[in-house]
Amino acid sequence: MQPVLSSLPQAPRGSCRSFRVRPLLVFLVLALAGCAPAPRGPSVLLLTLDTTNPEALGAYGGPAGLTPNLDRLAREGLVFEEARAVAPLTLPAHASLLTGLYPPRHGLRRNGERARAPAALTLAERARERGYATGAFVAAVVLAPEFGLTQGFDVYDAPAVPRDVEQHLAAARPADEIAKRALAWLAAREGEQPFFLWLHFYDPHFPYRPPAAASARARGNDYLGEVAAMDEAIGRVLDALAGELDGTIVAALADHGEGLGRHGEETHGAFVFDSTLRIPFLVRLPGAARAGERRADPASQVDLVPTLLAALGWGSDAALDGRDLLSTSSAPGVYFESYFGVQSFGWSQAVGWTDGRAKYVHSSVPELYDLELDPREEDECLARAPARAEEPREHLRALCGRTRIAAEELPGDKQHVQREIEHLGYAGVGSAGDAEPEPLDTPARPSPHRMRMAFADYMDGRKAIEEHGASPEGCALLENAVRVNPENHKAWFSLARA
Repeated sequence: MQPVLSSLPQAPRGSCRSFRVRPLLVFLVLALAGCAPAPRGPSVLLLTLDTTNPEALGAYGGPAGLTPNLDRLAREGLVFEEARAVAPLTLPAHASLLTGLYPPRHGLRRNGERARAPAALTLAERARERGYATGAFVAAVVLAPEFGLTQGFDVYDAPAVPRDVEQHLAAARPADEIAKRALAWLAAREGEQPFFLWLHFYDPHFPYRPPAAASARARGNDYLGEVAAMDEAIGRVLDALAGELDGTIVAALADHGEGLGRHGEETHGAFVFDSTLRIPFLVRLPGAARAGERRADPASQVDLVPTLLAALGWGSDAALDGRDLLSTSSAPGVYFESYFGVQSFGWSQAVGWTDGRAKYVHSSVPELYDLELDPREEDECLARAPARAEEPREHLRALCGRTRIAAEELPGDKQHVQREIEHLGYAGVGSAGDAEPEPLDTPARPSPHRMRMAFADYMDGRKAIEEHGASPEGCALLENAVRVNPENHKAWFSLARA
């Protein structure tokens, strides 16, 4: 198996949002290299569900009938009940699930700042090396080609980034548009060539504006209405693949969840509570093998690559951070992080490790939670059980010692995408120039979890200013945010504008 450090050239990037490498050219290059495509194996359909909480799906105890297509995948496949995101942010999470590496190793810690380095081998590259047609249809500029996830894809279709950032909402595609584009690509395939197809659905992301019918099915809950609309579009893709589904591996998992007010976080990104880290993770194997199996051991997005390698018979790669979820062995735990507030808010990093029972969070003020007794993470208990943090720290130290790949800086002519991502609600985009703390550093900065109220004031104040202008209420909230958190540059900027 080729190691994760790839010498393949990076796929071309440029102003075009959708590019294509001719399959015949790929075949000839591979044949000349002595590695002609292997005989047809199972195809792979990867569905990434942006901002989707497990409890939004019926398979995880959510409203009955709201997500029939994802629930069908759960009935016909494996359900991982204790799966977590590597970070509650779209770009780092997708970089991990496409490479099998944790963020400290692939280098992407926040949205909108850097690009994945070509040396980090992607699932698409592994598939294309074996003669697969590879296509990606993504719904938001957070995953624009500038950020380096295009490598290995014959087609990488993403929305254009408008120069006029006031048109930011037009830069996100609804689920039915993603399904339509994907079905056209599937219909245009040549012969019996197997495919690796990645579809990114952005609908459950704030702001929630579901179609009226989906909102009605969700009884007026617009967040759930967006999940329902996404599920309906997924159903159209599955229906179109009906004749091929038993020869296809389908994986569906979220990049992260949504706070919805839990721990004072309406959206996601700032904190590392399970309210935004826990995700749905489903795998349907060809012929619905192992249908209905539910696993309660820890799982992570980095497990996707080794699981697919095993399911496809492509061997294993010891350079990866994840494990094969189809095996009976259990992981010692999973890593997670948020570097969201390091640059823009002056916070420390928040990183951690959990085995599903204890959860250790390292920041300038370390924390420990007993998830068996306190699943809502309301009773921080490190002072009462300091010994329980020793093993998680050892796992963090081991991860920090592994080989890293430095992410790439964005070219100057591409940095306008950062402004676009700001408008999509990612307030944590900032300068990438300063040195970042190591995961186990203890910097003299505020802990993110200690800044919850100040962050809520900033978000509410910014929203009030954007919607109503320089209102006294909005200014008062922002003034309180900078009083408690003077390094919150975003709050100062919003207050100055007001």
